[in-house]
Amino acid sequence: MNSPLEKMPDYLVCACMCVMYSEIVAAIENGAKSFEDLSAELLVGTGCNSCVAEIEQILKEKVQS
Repeated sequence: MNSPLEKMPDYLVCACMCVMYSEIVAAIENGAKSFEDLSAELLVGTGCNSCVAEIEQILKEKVQS
């Protein structure tokens, strides 16, 4: 079963660093396996932290698939 996130158009996940969903997915496909990996590469979660839960959900779905 596909995630509802799969059906959504590209959207802004991390407003502080202007990181789009597609950028997070691309980073995961290129080897990022943890929130720490994504934070180091894309700087997500380094501002207000409101995106952390959503990024962890994206990771869970993409790394397991």
